Amino acid sequence: MRHRHPRTHRTRRPALLAATAAAAALAALTAPMASAAPVPGPSAVSWQQAGPTAPLGTAGTPMAPSHAQTAPSEVGVPGTRPGPAGPGDVSALATKRLNITMQAQQKTNWCWAAAGNTIAAWYGRSYSQNQFCNAAFGRSQNSTCPNSQATLGDVQTGLRWTGVSPGSYVNGWLRYPALQTEINADRPVETRIQWSAGGGHMHVLYGYDDSGSWVYWGDPWPSSNRYSWASHSWYVNNNTFSWTHSLYRIGA
Repeated sequence: MRHRHPRTHRTRRPALLAATAAAAALAALTAPMASAAPVPGPSAVSWQQAGPTAPLGTAGTPMAPSHAQTAPSEVGVPGTRPGPAGPGDVSALATKRLNITMQAQQKTNWCWAAAGNTIAAWYGRSYSQNQFCNAAFGRSQNSTCPNSQATLGDVQTGLRWTGVSPGSYVNGWLRYPALQTEINADRPVETRIQWSAGGGHMHVLYGYDDSGSWVYWGDPWPSSNRYSWASHSWYVNNNTFSWTHSLYRIGA
C-alpha cells in the first residue's frame, strides 16, 4: 500500500524522500501473494495466476444443508477470515501433499460426486461416479444417476457405501492447524464453496505448505486447473468464493 505525504516546506524534502522510500519498501513487502508463491509441483498451478474458469453457479450445490454438525473449535464461521496464527498453532510438518488423482466431474452438477469418489479412490476403492451418485441417493446400481446437486451429507452416504468412514460434516471452514492435522494423517478434506456470483461447488483439499500458510486443492470442474494453491486465508474468503462447509476426518 502506498502512502502520499504532502510537501509542506522545501526544507523537509530529505525527510519526504525517506518516507517515500519507506512506503515503496512497504509496498514491496505487501505485494500480491501470487508473486511470492512457492514453486508448485508438476501438476499444481496457482488459481490466482490462471484464474477460475468454471462458469459461476453452474456446478451448484445447496447453500445451507440442515444436517451439518455444530462446528467444533477447529472450525471457523462461514463468511469470516482466519486471524494470524499464534506461536503454538503449528505442530505439523513444513509441507505435505497427498498424491490424490483428482477426477473431473462427468456431469455439470456432479462436483460433489467427483470429489467424493476421488477421496474413495484415495482409500483404494474403485467405483464410477455414477455408482457413487446412486449410492449417495440410495438408488439402484443398475440405473443411470440423475445430474442432481447434493450436499456433503450425501457425500457421506456415498463414502459409507464404499466402506470408507464418512467423517464429520460441519458448517464452516477448517482452521489451518486442523487442516494440517488431517493432511498429516493422510486424510483429504472435501469442501463446499459458495461462488460470489451465486451457486456452489466442491473441492478436495490435499496439502499445505507452512512457508506461506498455503493450501492445495483439487477442482473437479472439467475446464478448471485440476490442482491449485493459494494462502489459507485467501481460500477461506476471497472475491471469487468463500468456504462454507467441510467434510473432514474421512477414513478416521
